[in-house]
Amino acid sequence: MPRHRRLIVALHGYGGTGAEMAGVLTAAVGDSERQDTRTVVAGPDGPCTPRFAREGRAWFEISSQPSVIADRARRAAPAVAEYIARLQQRHRVQARHTGVVGFSQGASVAAVVVAGSSLCGRAVLVCGRIPAPDSRIPAPDIGHAVPDVLVVTGGRDRFVQHDAVRADLERGYGRLARHVVLPELGHEFTEEVARIALAYVTSTES
Repeated sequence: MPRHRRLIVALHGYGGTGAEMAGVLTAAVGDSERQDTRTVVAGPDGPCTPRFAREGRAWFEISSQPSVIADRARRAAPAVAEYIARLQQRHRVQARHTGVVGFSQGASVAAVVVAGSSLCGRAVLVCGRIPAPDSRIPAPDIGHAVPDVLVVTGGRDRFVQHDAVRADLERGYGRLARHVVLPELGHEFTEEVARIALAYVTSTES
């Protein structure tokens, strides 16, 4: 069991909820860690009611245009960063023991948060576009503002093509990220992906 508190923040996709995504991550945690009250898994809800999935939430109105996704993700990111900082203070968790897992829209928002702050030690970005750096935001300091980042895309994803994400990663901090393609994965956050994400965001912990 870890000797310190650990925080994992889950950012859902379009039409999802924080509780749903946090639940998938929690279910993937091993029995011993599930009983460890020092591990906190939290999932905030996006601020928008999605037009095409009113039972869920969204971080911004849906778009297929990379520039629009980037702009909207940047607007959503400050509130998410504040949320993470509040949880860190409440649970007394250090940044190096904080991991962020984002799916689809949540991945885009998470990418902005981790590029523009030193709030997180590790991040996993699943099936989402990675915004290019904003010239209004200072370039991230390698080893400080940029955590270890794993980008996961699906070979069967009809909405976010891995070639497009690879192109995203050729710009800015993204070139420092590790990118893996799961051939059988569609546009979904599965238990398998949850296990991969948990293993990655906790792999440096002792």
